[in-house]
Amino acid sequence: MGKVNRYVLIRLTIFLTLITTFLGWGWHISHSSSAEVAEILTNIYRQGNYIEAIIWFIFALGFLIVAWQNSNKISKQRFFASINFFLFGISDIVEVQTGAWWHPWWLLLWKSGCVFIMLWLLFIHLSTQQN
Repeated sequence: MGKVNRYVLIRLTIFLTLITTFLGWGWHISHSSSAEVAEILTNIYRQGNYIEAIIWFIFALGFLIVAWQNSNKISKQRFFASINFFLFGISDIVEVQTGAWWHPWWLLLWKSGCVFIMLWLLFIHLSTQQN
């Protein structure tokens, strides 16, 4: 058998750590009361949305940096994408406060608009790549 790649070992270690963590979490959930389970799931929902908002903010920052480095038509699209990803991140923080992405109606409209703009920017990007 050949030498094992170092990156394969790193990925396997991360994978096994995640599996172990989820098994431990599952065991803890299975031995908890309904109220404790509801509280755990609520905390996961909140923290997950905050983490997701941070991810969107990182995307926004990345697009902003790349847009700042250039001054052409693509740069304007990247700047627009940066604003859109930032607003999408803010909507995740609002979602934590409201408890749902579909309620109130304006939050659903806000998120839908951001997703539509992302798809529109992707379409523009792909169409310019083919030329």
